[in-house]
Formats: sequence, C-alpha cells, structure tokens
Amino acid sequence: MPTNKANFSFNLGSGGVGPVTKILLIAILVLSLGASIGERKFGFGISMLDFRIDNVLAGELWRLVTYPFVEGSPFGLILSMIVLWFFGNWFEQRWGARDYIRFFAISSIGAALLAIPLSYIFNFILPFTDLGVAQGPDAALDAMLVAMAFSSADSKILFGFILPMRAKTLVFLLLGIVIIFGIQTGAATLSIHVGGMIAGYLLVTGKWRPSYLISKIRRQQKQRRSRGLYVVPPRDRTLN
Repeated sequence: MPTNKANFSFNLGSGGVGPVTKILLIAILVLSLGASIGERKFGFGISMLDFRIDNVLAGELWRLVTYPFVEGSPFGLILSMIVLWFFGNWFEQRWGARDYIRFFAISSIGAALLAIPLSYIFNFILPFTDLGVAQGPDAALDAMLVAMAFSSADSKILFGFILPMRAKTLVFLLLGIVIIFGIQTGAATLSIHVGGMIAGYLLVTGKWRPSYLISKIRRQQKQRRSRGLYVVPPRDRTLN
C-alpha cells in the first residue's frame, strides 16, 4: 500500500467527503438500520451479519464481509461513522479511491481471519475471556490508525476531539483501554482490535506479500554463503 509523510489533522469537511467514504458511510447507516429492524421484526438481521468466530468456523463465511457494515449500538453507529468520516476521508485523499477501498476491504477481512487464532491464544494466556465477536468498521479503523502511525509518524490526532496525541501513542492507548475493560468486566473484544492493527501493519509495510518473504529468505541465504568459514574475524584479511 502507498505511504504518505503528510501530517494528519482534523478538518471537518476539508475538501469535501470522498465518494468511497460517502458510499461506506451510507452503506453502514442503511445496513445497520435495516438489520436492526429485521432483527426485531423477523429475527433476521445483525445477529446473522456480524462477526462471530464460532459461526465463521461453522461455515458462515459471509460474516467476514458483512460485519464492518452493521452496528447494533446507536452510540457505536454514530461514533463509527464520525471516526470513519475523518480517517476515511484523509486516506482517500492521500491514496486515491482504489487503494483506499482495497485497504478497507482487505484489512477488515484480514482482521477477522487473524482474530480467530488470536482469540484462542488470548483466552489461554489472559485473565479474561475474548468474546471473538465484532460489529462495525472498528477493525478497519484500527488498521488505518496503525497505517498512519507508520506512514506519518509525527501525525497528531485529537483523542476525544480534545487531547492532541501521536498516532503511535493512540495505538497503545486503545489496546490498554480494551485490556483494562476486559480485566474489569471479564470479557473484551481484544482479538479483532489486534487483528485490525496487524492487518494495517502488514498492508502499509508490504510484509504480507509472498515476494517480500521470498526476497528476505534469499537475502539471508546469500549472507550465510558470503560469510564462509573464518578463523579470525572478517575485518582481518590476513587469514580467512
């Protein structure tokens, strides 16, 4: 994925909302409201579209694609749309519509896939239960935050729209909040957040590509061959 060194700032409506961000916002709003109505009226709605590890493992793979677009909580829906408005618009302007929508889609699906093994690991080592569920675009937003931390390290974000904070600092703060929430309540959705952050890191650094892994293995093999067998350190060329 492309990177950009420009600083991030919250400028509401700066340059207008990009077409992809606008489509995502409308899709999340319409599908969340429609799924909520369907859940109440027909028993079919958000519970069939959100991300649940057990259901995905049972073959309900559509949840990997649908969960970013449904949010059951009114507060969560409003907050997700506001944050997506800011972050999504910034990335769309920097990367362009095509790379932005690819990033949103791949990071959302990748976060869900990574959350499956992470949930089992967290449940084994942590003193609280990872729920393994997710609704809304939070995973993609986590990926965007990590991408911003790597591509624009000095960017500052207004946490809570009040407190200026570096993107990297906000990443650790969000993880801390989720962990504290889990310890206090006994359950949290840590795996999907960590999955989103890992997906963002892999996408913005390009380390998910097979070509990167192959190139790294070849470099290591070449370095091993070039070392040879030295009786004394290589800096001393009198004997080797």
